[in-house]
Amino acid sequence: MKRSMVLLLLLTSCSFDTSTRESISAYAPCGSIQTTGAAADGVMLQCLDGDGDLAIEAIEGPALISVWASWCSNCEKQRPYLIRAFDESRDRFQIIGVDVEEKSKEVGHKHALARGMAYPQLFDPDGRSSKVFGPGVPITQFIDENQKLVFQQIGAFSSYDDLVEKIYKYLGVEIS
Repeated sequence: MKRSMVLLLLLTSCSFDTSTRESISAYAPCGSIQTTGAAADGVMLQCLDGDGDLAIEAIEGPALISVWASWCSNCEKQRPYLIRAFDESRDRFQIIGVDVEEKSKEVGHKHALARGMAYPQLFDPDGRSSKVFGPGVPITQFIDENQKLVFQQIGAFSSYDDLVEKIYKYLGVEIS
């Protein structure tokens, strides 16, 4: 009986945490990404959902752009933090994923769905985004409301609080 109660408590305590949710049926479409409206020259990336292309430079701030890959363990470490930030602040700034260095678009698409990455996703098929982000993953850029790069994090955030503090410091957006 005691063992059953402990197991039940463990299962129920974990089941309602959206930051660790797993599978979703769809992530936000590429068309939901807010852009400056101007035709931007620059680095064009494919939409991971298959719905066109988008120039990185056209993304309207404030925005957090997270560069990731399915095989990246540090990307997995910070994934729950990004999901939680997206869930808690959808209308105040954008979170956009950029899948790089994959064997195929399908690998990234399946990974984003399986891991619950509900924010919009772009896909870099050939490394062209390294001109903007630099090499490696994870890399996270903070773009302010004036379309300026105000901070770049190389490597994973150490905690959700670390991410939230940087969102506030560099984008002026407060989330819990």
